[in-house]
Amino acid sequence: MKSNSSMFYLQSDKLSVAFYKAGPWYRRGQILSLALLWSLGAAFSFATAGTVTEASNTSTAKPIIFVTSAYAPYVINTYGLASGLFPEIVSAAFFEMNHKVEFQFQPWVRGEKTVGAGRAFATFPYLKNPARESEFDFSEPVLFFFPKFFYNTEKFPYGFEWEALTDFKAYRVGGVRGYWYESSFKQAGIAAHYVTSDKQNIEMLLMQRIDFTLIDELVGWNLIRETAPDKIDKYAVASKPQSSDAFHLMISRSYPNSKLLRLTFDLGLLRIKRNGIYQQILDQYQVTSEYATP
Repeated sequence: MKSNSSMFYLQSDKLSVAFYKAGPWYRRGQILSLALLWSLGAAFSFATAGTVTEASNTSTAKPIIFVTSAYAPYVINTYGLASGLFPEIVSAAFFEMNHKVEFQFQPWVRGEKTVGAGRAFATFPYLKNPARESEFDFSEPVLFFFPKFFYNTEKFPYGFEWEALTDFKAYRVGGVRGYWYESSFKQAGIAAHYVTSDKQNIEMLLMQRIDFTLIDELVGWNLIRETAPDKIDKYAVASKPQSSDAFHLMISRSYPNSKLLRLTFDLGLLRIKRNGIYQQILDQYQVTSEYATP
C-alpha cells in the first residue's frame, strides 16, 4: 500500500500535467481549484511534511524561502527588506492561501545555486529558456517584460526607430554579461561592450561612451531617476521592444513540497487578480496595464 506522501506526489504530478495542458488562464481556474483542494487535503494527511502546511492559523508555520536580487521596480532592496512589484505580488498571492514568505537577497548566480540545491523555494524575476527549464520549474506568468533600447537625445535629437537587430551593427551597444540578449546580439553581428550592471550602461549613455543599451523599460527609467535625476531629458527610448516575454518564479525541484507550493502560488495569483489586489499593486508602482498578465 502506498504511503500518503507518495500518493500526494503521484497525484500532484497528474494535476500538474492537466493544469499545464489546459488553455489560457481563465480556462485553468477550475483545474487549479480542484488541484489545490485535493493537495491541501493531502497536506493535512501527512504531518511529517518538511515545509509549510496549509492551515487557518499560519503564526507557527515556517515561511516559504525565496532568494532574489535588487532589480527595481520589480525588486527593491531597502537595507535588506524586500519590496517592489514581485515581492508584493508573491506575498499577496501566498497570503491569500494562508502562507508566510521570507525573502533573502543574494547575487543572481548564487541565488540560482541556492534554489537548485533546494535551500530556497524559488527566485525571481526570471524569464524561461531551454537551459533553465531543464533544471527548474516555473510558475504561471507574473508580469510581462518589455526590453527596449535607450539612447542619448543629444546623439539622436530626432529620435531613433529600428526594424531588425542588424540595424545596430554600426553603433556602440552596451550590454550586461550573462543577460538574455547575448546570443541574439552575436547572431545579429553586434559587437557589444559588456559590463556588470545596467547602471554602468546608463552612466555611459549620458557620457556618450555608448550609443544604445537594452534594458527593461521600467528598470531603465528607474535607474535614470536614481542615477541622473536632473538629466532625464538626455534620455529617450525606442518605442519598439526587442522582445515580448513574461517574468515567472523560477522554482526548485528539490525544495520540500515544491509541486504543491507551485500550484498554491498559481492559485493565489489567480485569486489576487480576480479580487483586485494585483491591479492595486501595479497602481502602487505606477505600472501600466500592459505589464499585467491575464
